[in-house]
Amino acid sequence: MADFDSSASDSSTSDLDMKNYYSFTLWDFAVFITMLAASSGIGIYFAYKNRKNHSNKEFLTSNKSLSLFPVAMSLLASFQSSVTILGYPAEMFYRGTQFWMVILSSLAASMIAAELFLPVFYRLNFTSVNQYLEQRFNSSSVRLAVSFSFLLCTVPYMGVVLYGPSLALETVTGLSVTASILIIGCICTLYTSIGGIKAVVWTDVVQVFLMFAGLFVVMFRGFYLAGGIEKAFETSRKYGRLQFFNSEINIYSTTTFWNCVIGMGTMWSGNYATSQTEVQRYCNVTTQRKAKLSLYVNFLGVAFLISCACLCGVALFGVYYDCDPLKTGAITKTDQLMPHFVMNHLRHLPGMAGLFVSCVFSASLSTMSSGFNALATVTYDDFISRTSVRKLPEKQIQQISKLIAFGYGMAAIAMAFVVSQINSILEAAISIAGALVGPMFGLFLCGILVPFANSFGVLCGLFVGEFFGLWILIGSLLYPKPAQILNNTSIECPTISFGDHHYHHHHLNVSNLISPDTYLMFPLTTTTATTTTTVSSIPLSDEREGMMKLYHISYLLVPVFGCIISLSLSIICSLISGGHRQIAQIRPEYLSHLAWKIWPQKLLPTKYPYDISNDQNHHHHHQQQQQQQQTPSITNSLSLISNGTATAIITDKLSNKSDSNNNSNTNDPTIYLQSNGNKYPKYNTTSMDKNTTTINANNQSITAISIVDEFESENCKNRSQQSSTTKSKNLVKQIAIDESSP
Repeated sequence: MADFDSSASDSSTSDLDMKNYYSFTLWDFAVFITMLAASSGIGIYFAYKNRKNHSNKEFLTSNKSLSLFPVAMSLLASFQSSVTILGYPAEMFYRGTQFWMVILSSLAASMIAAELFLPVFYRLNFTSVNQYLEQRFNSSSVRLAVSFSFLLCTVPYMGVVLYGPSLALETVTGLSVTASILIIGCICTLYTSIGGIKAVVWTDVVQVFLMFAGLFVVMFRGFYLAGGIEKAFETSRKYGRLQFFNSEINIYSTTTFWNCVIGMGTMWSGNYATSQTEVQRYCNVTTQRKAKLSLYVNFLGVAFLISCACLCGVALFGVYYDCDPLKTGAITKTDQLMPHFVMNHLRHLPGMAGLFVSCVFSASLSTMSSGFNALATVTYDDFISRTSVRKLPEKQIQQISKLIAFGYGMAAIAMAFVVSQINSILEAAISIAGALVGPMFGLFLCGILVPFANSFGVLCGLFVGEFFGLWILIGSLLYPKPAQILNNTSIECPTISFGDHHYHHHHLNVSNLISPDTYLMFPLTTTTATTTTTVSSIPLSDEREGMMKLYHISYLLVPVFGCIISLSLSIICSLISGGHRQIAQIRPEYLSHLAWKIWPQKLLPTKYPYDISNDQNHHHHHQQQQQQQQTPSITNSLSLISNGTATAIITDKLSNKSDSNNNSNTNDPTIYLQSNGNKYPKYNTTSMDKNTTTINANNQSITAISIVDEFESENCKNRSQQSSTTKSKNLVKQIAIDESSP
């Protein structure tokens, strides 16, 4: 066993030497500054490129002009933060590989978002996802309640995401936390507020590759030092780390298959399917088909990134299985494991420390920039647009949106300074997402699947679900449960060499490298270097009984219970308040196609008018409509949308009544025509059959055929009216308004 006392007195480990050991080299600074410059440069580029475009919708959402691959990478980057880079390897090291199975949760979340929510959201084309709630429930209260919950969930987390890496940068470079927060916060705020969503998306692409690069370096070096991949996995198996399907049913345990998959599945489904941060990206891809593909490509990226992080944990256990840095006092928190390894085993390679810090910062910057953009969108569209500001010119409205994004950047900086003074807010700010996302997801599920749900019911479900989640969260902070970690073997730490100096693993203390509990996947008590007793697994429940035991429910299950409470209570309260008698007022386009498979016809607003879930069925319905009308009369009324840019031609009868400032928030069952962001007038619905809706305009019956379809533009050739874009190979989306008899 290593002699700790002698190593502590070794003259070769002076304070000056240790300071130099942790300091950045010129190569490290070069790598890190290049990453920051690239992020800023992308924002400046898009600000200059779009300087003549004053559309606020274009700035916030890009108006359906985003490409598949960058959106997929942006979805990956915005949801996988520094928690993945620092927390997942520590989870593998101290709790085993069970958490690796959250990859299945990502697959389930991607499928739910792509097949259940995306077809509805993409077709409605709302700027804010919460606008769907107002239209669905005919209530601004529901929309504002969810919008406020989103702000409450996101703003504190932005400060946490900024503070942790800033503290890391202070330790390895000597730059103060204050300077780090200001520099990093201002750079992220700059490229987000001036470049808009396009800058955010393309910056995320660069940052994703940096995240992979940092993980690859740690993974390859770790497996090399562990004696190879096979030996590292054998070591993990020998000490009980390899466990993928622990089927135990226990709501107090974190390391069970069901808790991991169901808990993270609910959390990710809520984010992918209903969070403004994610929805505004994939709903602004050029076509619905590509939007779906972006979610599935994102899943592949998530699975690969999580696997890389987990493999890093396996590799690090192969290196430190007989020298646990937590026991030796080299680190005081589990999330410091990765930086500890980098500063011990990669420091001598030029630029590698800088690459790892860039990796951590890229993960944080991508999350922050996506959050700022989503916060700006929700704040303007859900709150400010309700005031007289909406009457201002587009240029001024866009400037207001930029100021909002800038304001949230400043708020994140301020929150980071608060966090630096009050450490207890860290775990609360991270866990608050689970307390609020679950109930919000339950509300959206109720809206899209339950036709008789009403505003009273869903508000009751939301408030009770959020109260439960916050109650459990606060209780878990006040009465934390003991740590649950797996056994290690020993702390016989070998000596490593660096230049002319020799250090022991345990003596390289990086306890200040990352803020305590910032990226902690599970709370652990501090273990000092003098503790030589092996830490054993703690029982899954401790001495607390009764209501106090609720505070020890696995944090993974808090969003699950919140979602169940919100959904079930929403249904019950809706039925009690007469929601089943208001079904006729529900517009069918606000429901998923699955609603027609779940509920009997008497609980549905109408027979299913068209299949919005299957592109082939869309085209089939369109062909049936053409056969019924045989020779439709289309008089200058073809609206053709190519690559998401509307070039609609509306008949004179309709365009004469157009009003771009028309407010679409109404309780009437109406039809809206939209082109280039302008909402054309509403028309009272007089009848509805399988494929058509008859509307009344100028006392003349007009049948509006709404074909939400994607098909090769060659299919337009047989139409009596063609556009010059019909020869294009691009996918197009068309909405035709055919004049017909009553």
